[in-house]
Amino acid sequence: MFLGTGGAATAPSASSSNSQSPKITVVYPKDGQMVGAVDSTFILGSISPCTHREQWELTINGLPVPVHDSGGFLAFVPIAPGAFVFRLEVRPFGAGHADFQHRQKNPYEKNGGVAAACSVTVSVPMPLRSYGADTLRLGPEYRPPTGVQFMRSGDRVEAWFQATPGCRAWFGIPGVVDSVPMAETDPRTQAYWGEAVFGLGGVPDTLLIKGIYSGFYDIPPGVRGDSVRLRYFLAPPDLSDVRARMLVTPRGRELDSILSGCLKMDSTAVLTDSSTWKVSLNDPAFPVAVRFDDSVLIVRHAPVRGYLTIAQPRGVEAMAVGRSGDWYKMQLSRSQFGWVHDTSVVVLPKGIMPPVSYLRSIRTTSDSEAVRIEFPLTGKHPFRVIADDRRTLRLQLFGVTTDTDWIRYDAKDSLIDIASWGQPEEGLYEFKVTLIRDLWGYDTYYVGSTLYLQINRAPSDIKDLKGKIIVVDPGHSRDPGSIGPTRYTEAEANLGIALELRKQLQDAGATVVMTRSDTTHVALYDRPVIAKQANADLFVSVHNNALPDGVNPFVNNGTSSYYYHPQSIGLARAIHARMVERMHLKDHGLYSGNLAVLRPTQYPAVLVECTFMLLPDQEAALKTDEFRRKAAEAIKDGIEDFLRSYEDGNR
Repeated sequence: MFLGTGGAATAPSASSSNSQSPKITVVYPKDGQMVGAVDSTFILGSISPCTHREQWELTINGLPVPVHDSGGFLAFVPIAPGAFVFRLEVRPFGAGHADFQHRQKNPYEKNGGVAAACSVTVSVPMPLRSYGADTLRLGPEYRPPTGVQFMRSGDRVEAWFQATPGCRAWFGIPGVVDSVPMAETDPRTQAYWGEAVFGLGGVPDTLLIKGIYSGFYDIPPGVRGDSVRLRYFLAPPDLSDVRARMLVTPRGRELDSILSGCLKMDSTAVLTDSSTWKVSLNDPAFPVAVRFDDSVLIVRHAPVRGYLTIAQPRGVEAMAVGRSGDWYKMQLSRSQFGWVHDTSVVVLPKGIMPPVSYLRSIRTTSDSEAVRIEFPLTGKHPFRVIADDRRTLRLQLFGVTTDTDWIRYDAKDSLIDIASWGQPEEGLYEFKVTLIRDLWGYDTYYVGSTLYLQINRAPSDIKDLKGKIIVVDPGHSRDPGSIGPTRYTEAEANLGIALELRKQLQDAGATVVMTRSDTTHVALYDRPVIAKQANADLFVSVHNNALPDGVNPFVNNGTSSYYYHPQSIGLARAIHARMVERMHLKDHGLYSGNLAVLRPTQYPAVLVECTFMLLPDQEAALKTDEFRRKAAEAIKDGIEDFLRSYEDGNR
């Protein structure tokens, strides 16, 4: 899932005259690659020909590495920052033992017993280090923004940089403010998301950074700044302050180091630098209305950060009040803000206002497939749907004010228990609906300027697979996904399991729609479209896993399942339980994952990571009919468990 495809580093045999001379193929990492790891990472590949694990002995940087019967190998090797070299050497099994030469002639004796060798050089980034206390040094900015930051009164300008610990620091905004104090923070951890999510969560103490300074300036009304860079300043610590601290704080290495550094520095020295980014304060270009120009636009909490709301249709309008680089900041209500990329919106002429709606009445209609709740508005507003639990939905409408006197229920409907509305704050209307049965799925869409919240019913005869429309998605296609030690691709492995799953589901009476049935390329965002067009009851995406750089695959492996929306967690749990039970693999976890194929809301959707491609024994198993049959059977049985539990829980 996370392992890059990489390139193969192939070693020629040491003796071309011997037809059995081995060849080393390194699948990952590829030569010259940047490896995003801390102190260790994995390397995988294969040796061929190889008929059994005792044919060849492999060492990587002198460490013995087991070789699978398939020839595949995987090692987790210590690394160091800079240009790091993996040195791989292969010898005939037993060639290192003293009696080997007595038993047989070693054809590789002239090469020191080495039958084949190769090297792979990678680049390992240097982690941030704290600066010494005896030299005044103003280093780089700490996680700076990019581009021009268009900000207004009430916004906060933040400044961060790394420098010599224990010093005095401040910043200025030319033409606005000269001296804003900065203070040294507690030592900062360099976060490594791969280890935090898929590993044991540990971060080495060596990654703690001292000397990170921060400061902020709240923009007052009336000030103006036009694309100016911040000015950073750093001066040695005040010697009298250090001595005063020593009177109230027990002497320690840190204070001793600061005092020693003070005595070596020029007390009058001041270092200065400029920010890599600019600020424009109260620029007259803002506020300005924007119109969404993407069919499924996503609004985020911050630039390139988490999702605030998804699936915003083309034509929605909102007010942009600022900008950070390529991202517009939109004010959705009095206190709620969201960010959209500039390629997804069109800026409207100055003076145009986004729509303002006063919602007077709400109506529900129902049929055998869904309940539709109708919200007549005067324009297309941004919206957000929140599932508080599996029986409660809240629809937030931004830029809408309540004038609601009426909700008309469909008296024949048996899905909605009760609906209510409120106005939590100016510009934010909230509709809440409580269901009698667990949520199966929902959709939100505009017809003209009328918004519809469609709540889908569970399929009839829920207790079994007969008649259910199930979309099976073999992950990847043109993109091979993860690649195993012998270059077996995830795309191939996924398809093998998915085809077997289709057979078993069809035998149980389900209608199966495949996003692909062969090696035909299907784009990632086309897969949910196929499911929606098929009117899917359920969606299952089949994958096989790998890991980010630096996470130990011998400790962190197994089978795992992913969901995104609350209505999908029951399906994910049921399939995951069956996979752990049947596959006799480690439990690698049940995850909420923000993945493209899981974001649609119309049906329960899960993604299953059956096993790990990069482990030689598991890669070999993926090629067998037995493994495919067991995996497909576990997924099918998990779906049946979910359907039965849904019926039991909603009687």
